[in-house]
Amino acid sequence: MASAQSEQSSVLQDELTCPVCLDLYRDPHLLPCGHNFCKNCLNRLRRQADQGRFRCPECRDSHRCGLNFQKNFKLANIADDYRHRRSATTAAAAASKSREPLSSSVSVQQGKSVSAVPCDYCPAAAEEASGVCAVDDEYSAASGSVVVIEKQDAAAAGSMFAVKTCLKCEVSMCQEHVKPHLELPAFREHPLTEPMNDLWKRKCPDHDEIYRYYCMDDKMCVCNACTIEGGHSGHKIKTLKNTMKDFKGTLDKQMHRVERKYSMAEKKLQEQKEKERQNKKFLDDSEQCLNRLVDEMKAKVLRFVTRLRECTQAHCDTNGPGIQKNISRICQDQARLQEVRCGLESLAHENDPFRFIQAYKTTGKQCRKQLRKNMFYPEYVDMETEVLGVMMEEEMRKFLDEELPCHIVAAINSLCHLSDLEEEEEEEENEEEAVDDDDDDDDSSVEEMRSEGEEEDEEEEEEEEDDEEDEEEEEEHDHSEAYSFSPGEEEEEEEEEEEEEDGEEEDGVLEDAVAVEEEDDEAEGVV
Repeated sequence: MASAQSEQSSVLQDELTCPVCLDLYRDPHLLPCGHNFCKNCLNRLRRQADQGRFRCPECRDSHRCGLNFQKNFKLANIADDYRHRRSATTAAAAASKSREPLSSSVSVQQGKSVSAVPCDYCPAAAEEASGVCAVDDEYSAASGSVVVIEKQDAAAAGSMFAVKTCLKCEVSMCQEHVKPHLELPAFREHPLTEPMNDLWKRKCPDHDEIYRYYCMDDKMCVCNACTIEGGHSGHKIKTLKNTMKDFKGTLDKQMHRVERKYSMAEKKLQEQKEKERQNKKFLDDSEQCLNRLVDEMKAKVLRFVTRLRECTQAHCDTNGPGIQKNISRICQDQARLQEVRCGLESLAHENDPFRFIQAYKTTGKQCRKQLRKNMFYPEYVDMETEVLGVMMEEEMRKFLDEELPCHIVAAINSLCHLSDLEEEEEEEENEEEAVDDDDDDDDSSVEEMRSEGEEEDEEEEEEEEDDEEDEEEEEEHDHSEAYSFSPGEEEEEEEEEEEEEDGEEEDGVLEDAVAVEEEDDEAEGVV
């Protein structure tokens, strides 16, 4: 029966457990896929989402982060009821366990076990009580809780343990046996302290006396005999009480120094956290600034490309009419020659001699007349792109020298700006830190000397590197001037080459015209 109930409880707990945090549901919300998750777990999944969508940890279905998921009120009520029932059951079990008889009857307060000191005048009762009420250190360390014994057992055991220890008599006494020390005048000079179970550690092994003094030279506790006939004769001796007072004074100074340094560390921590916050804010601001710069650069580049297109279009529009005129005239020549060719072909296919001769006189004459007409030679159209290149270079110069730098410089200045107020605050903070570190002046001065030496060395190295770079730039400049050609010489060479090509083309055209005329003359001679 009990096993069946435990199985049912286990199954119910599994069904009421969030698959993300592995704890009972707290404010569960239902996804469209049918699975439930705690609201905090769902928010964490949304924060970790990529591209505004997250996947269900159970079925891996994808959901949009912007959806408003409905709370599962029934599941929330069942989970809360189960949580309250489990808490009540756990509390009842803990209460029943605390009422069980324990082998130790000494209270453990604030996580620290207090060892009971037996009374030296009632050893039998103390042994019996220690057997029943001894502290179980392992149990107290494992549980870390406060063990409270029942009032009757505590009253019975309390009379068996010491409440005071006499340092002169070197005995520990319970409430009953300490009364003579408190009431009789003979024990008035006997120092009473809290119960001690390590009294043997407080005795000198050489003289079997209680330590009452402290040797400042040897840094150790001594007894009365040690100060007279021991090796501590002539040393600086103080009572334990005065020594403790001196040590506490030193301890107070150390505590003050620790507090000061701790407050300084706390201040620095807050400063670093503030700098971390500023760093994150700076990162966000710089990201926004750079995004704006990207948008501006895209617009500028698009305008620059548009101007280049306009330059190309203007260049092509300049050459277009001339090319169209040449094409039209050449097409007219082709049509005329096509008519001549058709006439000659029809004449060549004539087999009747009489008709051939009659047609040759008319058609052949017309064909010869058409052939004597000069061919159209296209007007020169400048297809060179030198002017276009100059126009594009001018647009590029405007873009690189006038438009592009202003936006980039503005973005850099907005990112790297440090106000004078922040610099003054940093200087004040450095001064305060210097005042607070007066105890470490020697170390700081040595470090400053080292840092100054390192800075001087770095400055000298930087100056040497700058001089070397200037020399290399001068050498490269001289070398480039020695081997560079002037733009005028290059243009003259290109013009000469173009003139030679034009001359060759004209010679070829003249030769073709002469050959055509010779053929016409030969045809007339044959006729």
